[in-house]
Amino acid sequence: MSVSVQFDLTVNGKSAAPANSALHGPLKRLLIEKGTRSPALLAGVVWRAVTNLGTHRKVRQLIKSTSLAGAISGNPRFPFKYLFPNYLVRGFSAAKSAACFLHHYQRLHTALPARFLHQIMQGEVVLDEIGRNGSNFGITLGLSRPYDKEGELSLNLQVNGETVFVLSFTIAPGWVVGSEAAEVLLITRIQGMKGAYRQISLATKALHDVSPEALLLAALHGVASAFGIRSMASICATMQSSYNELYATSFKKGYDVFFTDLGIAQNATGFFLSPIPLREKPLALIKQGHKLRTREKRLFKRHIAADVRRTLREAMVKPQPVRQLSAHGASRQRVKLEAPLTTALSAH
Repeated sequence: MSVSVQFDLTVNGKSAAPANSALHGPLKRLLIEKGTRSPALLAGVVWRAVTNLGTHRKVRQLIKSTSLAGAISGNPRFPFKYLFPNYLVRGFSAAKSAACFLHHYQRLHTALPARFLHQIMQGEVVLDEIGRNGSNFGITLGLSRPYDKEGELSLNLQVNGETVFVLSFTIAPGWVVGSEAAEVLLITRIQGMKGAYRQISLATKALHDVSPEALLLAALHGVASAFGIRSMASICATMQSSYNELYATSFKKGYDVFFTDLGIAQNATGFFLSPIPLREKPLALIKQGHKLRTREKRLFKRHIAADVRRTLREAMVKPQPVRQLSAHGASRQRVKLEAPLTTALSAH
């Protein structure tokens, strides 16, 4: 069945057709992109683009005038992704979605050298790497794929080169989540990969019994420190882009229960807000017999955050040496750490 979209739209009785505007070409390319051929879906994107022309001009200008241009070549969906339904947060307005998109990429462009940004956008970079008992555990950073509406960047826990757990986030202005902070790291996806239970169990056991979500949260604190961001926000279960009532219990466990157990409260708009780093429960309140284990886990997570911060800070001030991944992921690029985390731990 052929699909056609009429670009001669009318807004408030006046023609809003982008046929002779800069929107026309990109929208035509978007029409043939796999996954965007639904007439209703594309019509919604077109409508939001037309009714937010001023904002979309800012998006196009940002992409054209920065190092993003080369990194997103061949992806006609990219300039319009914030206009798709449920981008980042279920129920977000086009204005909030656009504010997040613009803020995030302006920050990346300002903070990261073009080469490093290109690596993140085209593949992924290794922020930390730990070898234990013949297995390799890595934390990587890259553009969220394939679920790019659920967060612009993803921190990935890898076991022997295979991604087993993901935390996706976006650098967003604080006002969109009801925070007084100028900006926040907005978490919009925390998820284990289907069929990866064995690898997740292996990683948890090898890495001081720190759960994958807690491990990636520690890595996120390292990202925050590198960028000078002091606040964090997370969606609640029903805000998740892919939320489904059939799996409500799983969603609530993954978001609401996880953050509540960390002592993070929801604000009036439903987001979980917290300073970075998180306030930890005083050791005096930890049960006898658990204090040593708690100290070890906290120390381990602090070293993860420190390694991630160091890798990013070095990338921000000078070009980074890169090497290919192992055979598990030979098409992607890695940033080599100067001091492995295992060495840092042994010093304590």
